[in-house]
Amino acid sequence: MSMKPIQDVENMQPEAIELFEAAGYMDAQTIFDHTISDITTELIKANNVLEIIDTEPNRAMVVQWLQPLEVQFGGFIDEDASEIDPSMLIDSKDIINTPLAVLVSEKFIDKHHIDLLDLPAGNFRFIDKEQATAFLSETEAASLSYKVISDQTLSDPIDHSENDKTELIDHSAFKGKDSQVLDKSRILKIESFQSEGSHVNPIAKNQDIHFTRSTQKETNEGVDPRSKFYIKGVLHKDVPQFKSGCHWFIFINILIFLSFAITSLVLVDKDYYSWVVWAPLLGLLGIMIYFGTAQRSSCPVCNQKQFVSKKCIKHKNAHHWPVFGYMLPTAIHALLFKWFKCIFCGTSVRLKK
Repeated sequence: MSMKPIQDVENMQPEAIELFEAAGYMDAQTIFDHTISDITTELIKANNVLEIIDTEPNRAMVVQWLQPLEVQFGGFIDEDASEIDPSMLIDSKDIINTPLAVLVSEKFIDKHHIDLLDLPAGNFRFIDKEQATAFLSETEAASLSYKVISDQTLSDPIDHSENDKTELIDHSAFKGKDSQVLDKSRILKIESFQSEGSHVNPIAKNQDIHFTRSTQKETNEGVDPRSKFYIKGVLHKDVPQFKSGCHWFIFINILIFLSFAITSLVLVDKDYYSWVVWAPLLGLLGIMIYFGTAQRSSCPVCNQKQFVSKKCIKHKNAHHWPVFGYMLPTAIHALLFKWFKCIFCGTSVRLKK
């Protein structure tokens, strides 16, 4: 075989010539005496030192660069079996955690001026060595240019009205294959589905849930909606307990009032009303009852206890009496009209279905 320098071979790429010479491959004979793997390894070492090209050489690049030599000399370069890197193999259990590549349309690339050379390179991974070997064999023989799949062929007319509608996903990769996955004959139009599709009977509504939102028809029958006797609001989830709390709170207020009223009799006649010294015990009894019963009444919406004193702004719609405040009017209103407005959130809550 001729010892012709590789720089004299037609169609050899300049960067390939420079890299081959840097690695010690000066002529065609030297190259034909080595395998693709050996040449690739030496080119990688040379490029790491001299940085002749921006990307690291690989088998596919070497095969493309050597094609002019095979064409001119008719020789055959030993394309030995590709060595499979263990990192290229993946366990089937780890597939779910493997990154997914998304096909991007050419329109999206052009609109956003994406430079494909700036994109991070991905790594192919395979389940077994046979799959990896078959892929590498096909890749080595393929062109090295980036392949962008367009969603419009050259023969298709250009629709200028769609120029401003740039799609991210390239749907051309899925065209012609949906028949293998989807049976289009089973797809129904909305009108057809409404008349011919399957029908499911609605689930019967839970009456308790229904009453939570609205009263029974006979509850407010004949009552003026503007009247306080018109029961409204959401149904309390524990009506007996709330009513019990209201009764006890009113009773506690009566006990405290009596303790002060009776004690004041000592100012009238200390000797005649000497027994009033025991009156403060009524207030003490009221406090004990308060901590045992009255604190259990709460709003079903905001869950705030209605008869616990809190230093906060009360709702503007809450029941209020001058001097008496909010709690006692709320308890009386709830028992009298069977509904009340929460002191804190202002929600109307009823105590009757």
